[in-house]
Amino acid sequence: MHIYIYDSYVNEKRFNSIIARVETRITDLGLNGKIIRLGIMSSLYDSIENELIKGAKTIIAVGNNSLLNQVINSVARLTALNSVNKNIPIGFIPVGNKDNEIADHLGISINEEACDILSARRVQKLDLGLINNYYFLTQATITTEGTTIEIDKNYSIEILEKGEVGVVNLPINVDLPDNIKSNAKDGVLELYIKTKNTKKFLPISTGKPNQSVFSFKKLKITNPKHSVLIDNSIKITTPVNITIANEKINLIVGKNRSF
Repeated sequence: MHIYIYDSYVNEKRFNSIIARVETRITDLGLNGKIIRLGIMSSLYDSIENELIKGAKTIIAVGNNSLLNQVINSVARLTALNSVNKNIPIGFIPVGNKDNEIADHLGISINEEACDILSARRVQKLDLGLINNYYFLTQATITTEGTTIEIDKNYSIEILEKGEVGVVNLPINVDLPDNIKSNAKDGVLELYIKTKNTKKFLPISTGKPNQSVFSFKKLKITNPKHSVLIDNSIKITTPVNITIANEKINLIVGKNRSF
């Protein structure tokens, strides 16, 4: 059975016509299933766990970046506990244009057109980043202002020039150097530091000349004033430890994905 998790915002009146078209298309494609509408008191983790115990075959997030991240976290945590099928696919129907950048990189169109991606069922097994106890699919970013980075417990970096620190699993809206082919299937995360004034990547002293992006095993980020933003939606207070997760997810993607 398909389980559709509706974010609370899609219940707003302005999305009524979009949701009606989505549900019609789901019916036309024979993808009917159970709808779970999230509310203030709803526990997404418990809802997903209960449905998987009952035999759900696919979990589909109907919403935006934030809901997709939450669904991924719930499934990954259940996978880590060995309480669910590790191959359970996650689908995504992005609703509205706002906060849905991830969909484009997954090759998924917004609104009812995303239903055709579900029907085609192209499943990719993807890596996840782990930041403290939270998983992320795309990237984690923080301002350089006041940020200290400890890399593999070997050395620390503090950047004085204003800019951005990023840890990339699946890059979105980041133009990495041509020689860096980061994707969510290579088993590694990349760290970059980019200044806002020059719009260029800042060389990092790692023993390798002019290297601005590189891989690592474990990273610690500390900033007393600013949080780390993961998947363009969730803020995590520092200090944080970041590494590649042991868990992977199966995500339904489109043929025009960026990886």
